[in-house]
Amino acid sequence: MGWYGLYFINIPGHTAGLIATKITNSDGKYFLYYGDGYGEKSWKDMVTSGISMDKSAQKKSLEWIREESLDPNCVRSLACHGIEKKP
Repeated sequence: MGWYGLYFINIPGHTAGLIATKITNSDGKYFLYYGDGYGEKSWKDMVTSGISMDKSAQKKSLEWIREESLDPNCVRSLACHGIEKKP
């Protein structure tokens, strides 16, 4: 059995306590869940949300999400809501 990792990463901006969850397998592949406040369109187009406690922090968080989501080791990145997908 190989090494696995579960990480919680602070991604402030929308709210102070917003976190992303990164689950990594033994091959270095990972799943990224970045929760509330940012959708796929946000990081693809670098558009901050209307509700933000700190726009500068939110932009840095979006840059991080974009970088992680486009990494070839990222199997999937997902938000809890967004207009891109139909239920």
